[in-house]
Order: sequence, then structure tokens, then C-alpha cells
Amino acid sequence: MRKIKAVIFDLDQTLINSIERFYAVFIDTLKHFGGSTIGWDVFIESYAKDTLNSFIPRGIEAKEFWDYFLSHYDECEVKSRVIEGAEDTLRFLKQRGVYVIVVTGRKTPPRKVKEELEELGLGRMVDEVYTAEELDDIAVDFSKKPLLVKAMKKFKINPDECVFVGDYKPDMRVGKELGVYTIGVLTGHETRCSLKKAGADIVIDSIKDLPELLKNFL
Repeated sequence: MRKIKAVIFDLDQTLINSIERFYAVFIDTLKHFGGSTIGWDVFIESYAKDTLNSFIPRGIEAKEFWDYFLSHYDECEVKSRVIEGAEDTLRFLKQRGVYVIVVTGRKTPPRKVKEELEELGLGRMVDEVYTAEELDDIAVDFSKKPLLVKAMKKFKINPDECVFVGDYKPDMRVGKELGVYTIGVLTGHETRCSLKKAGADIVIDSIKDLPELLKNFL
């Protein structure tokens, strides 16, 4: 790995803990489509196993369901929390002149995410935010590939000059496909094994472990 010029972060469950918000929006989406709701424990187990699609009501396409979910995510009043160590990690990177970029599968204007990051005390340390606002297929494959490509192009960064940090198997696959050094975090309820199998170069417990891992590449 060459000297790192940028670190690209997934947002939810990587920088911020939004699992309670996810649950609330998931339940609202089930209700919208006439489905049966599920309890918290069942949700967490299914979230970790990536089997939430099994609760989508019969006759409803997964794309339609997740499009609605993503489009209404910002309407939820349940607040997210900063994951422990996120602020210190971003500050560590900015002090060393590294670009900090955030990507998210939310179908929302980037300014909304920037406002949320400001409220959580992280906004001043983020150089740019890219969302899935205009990605039609995000509700099908949850791939953030176009967002990473756009970020690298804008900041004139080669794949071997940046790192991608995420909590979800599709994030690992995208990083591997693009040739970006990809780091999985366990704050999103995936297992170490599942993230490694999906393409993670390394898996750490959480974002707070990132400075120690990257200090020799900055």
C-alpha cells in the first residue's frame, strides 16, 4: 500500500450508530406495505444474517421495498449516535493531511448528511459526502461503487492511495473490485469471517482501531 491520501468511510454503523433508526424505518416500511412487524431481537438476528428480505410482504419487490425505506430514512426522528473513537480517528487523519470522505447508501441529498454530521460534531472533519440520491440500483445491490469512483476522480486519487472502511459485505466487495485497501469494522453486526470472505483486507473491531493500523502509511 502506497502513502494514503484519502480514507473513504461508510456512514451508518461505521462512523455513527444508527441501528435503532434503521429498525424504526424498517418497521414503518413493513407497515406501509401491509406486512407484519417484528421485534427487536428478531430484527438484530436477521440484520446480522442479511435475511431481512424474508420479511418483505408477498407480492412486493425487494427494490420497491428498499427504495421506499431509503427514501424515507431521513424522516425518522430516532437520533443516531457517534461510534466511540470516530471523532478522534477523523481528527487524527485530518491532522496528517488526509482527505476524509463519507459515502452512504441513503437516497438523500448530501447536504442532509452534512447537516447530521455537523450536529454530531463530525462535520468539520469531513471533506466531502456522497449519497445514493441518484443511484437507481442501490436498493438492489447496495453497491456504493459509483460513489467511490466519483470520490477518487474528484480528489485525483488512485485506488492504491486510499482506504475504504465499512461494516457491510457489499462494501467489502466494492473495495476489492476497485483495488482499494478495504477495512471491515465489526460495529455493524457482521462477523469477522463474513467480512473477510466478502473481500476485506483486514477486519478491526471498530473505527477507534484505525489510527494504529494506518499510522505507518500516512
